Amino acid sequence: MRIGVIGTKWGLMHVGAFRAAGAEVTALCGQNLEHTRAVAAQEGISLATTEVRALCDAVDAVVVASPDALHREHVEVALDAGRAVLCEKPLTRTAEEALALVAMARVSGRLCAVNFPYRMLPSFEALRTWLEERPPRQLVVTLRNGFVRIGGGDSDSFVGTSADWDGLSHLLDTVLWLSGAEPLWIQASLSGRPVHTAALHMGLSSGATAIITHAACPEPGLQGGWTLVGRDWEVGFSGGYVPSRSGWCVSPVRCFREGDWTDLAPGIEPRLGEREPWAQAHVETARRFLAALEGAPLVGLATLEEATTVQRLLAAAILSEQEGRRVTLSPAPPAPPPSPA
Repeated sequence: MRIGVIGTKWGLMHVGAFRAAGAEVTALCGQNLEHTRAVAAQEGISLATTEVRALCDAVDAVVVASPDALHREHVEVALDAGRAVLCEKPLTRTAEEALALVAMARVSGRLCAVNFPYRMLPSFEALRTWLEERPPRQLVVTLRNGFVRIGGGDSDSFVGTSADWDGLSHLLDTVLWLSGAEPLWIQASLSGRPVHTAALHMGLSSGATAIITHAACPEPGLQGGWTLVGRDWEVGFSGGYVPSRSGWCVSPVRCFREGDWTDLAPGIEPRLGEREPWAQAHVETARRFLAALEGAPLVGLATLEEATTVQRLLAAAILSEQEGRRVTLSPAPPAPPPSPA
């Protein structure tokens, strides 16, 4: 299977992941030809180009890991070329763009998926399996994010250069995936223009509520805390990227039930001689995407429709901030027909 990767920065994570999953990475596309050629030579990739269509013509499937603002354009070119697509999160910059891609993908009939690596971390997979028979009543997530950019850009813009404020889409997708529910309403407080800190209160179709805080902080890395509460149980753990340990660390997932704490899943951390956990999550994404290309069910990976729900939530959060009220999410509208060529 020949894979083409669009993006010379985060795209390199996918180069390693797809090779580890058994595919050939034969083409790389970037914005600067000289730089793209240098990266391709370093990685042993035969084709280096700045033309997305040229990459598509040379491969069987495409990974879109370009800047957020280019995701829609690059997915459209790949689908128009008849290629399957794995797109980095967030799918697009707006809900309208996401719906347009859903429509185009349906017409094309090609496999399309979106990369949310939290789903591939063993701790989160084990928790989701445990939750299938124990729906949570409350999910509380607090993430302190040292990668969020504060300041710059248009002072009136909520979005800025990052369509998901440098990672909030990860949390929204993971909460919905863990709960197995759809969002019904959202109340949001958004700080900064572009947004750097978001406090969200969401109601879910399962009857659960989710409280998410995604805050910019000066400390490098990511520091996250998760608490889930059910009728007679509580689950808690922490996790994030720790620069001093050069990778992702997740504490044991612990459950309080019947008067005692027990472990639901062991912790994960970088270990000498093993692939770093976040990189390994990308390998698992690549394996499942390749299996789906061969006809297996799409297991674990986010569909375009699920990624569009995340974009709708982000749009509703902005509306809630602008109008100072709780915003009710209507059922997902049908995707519009693709634009005529």
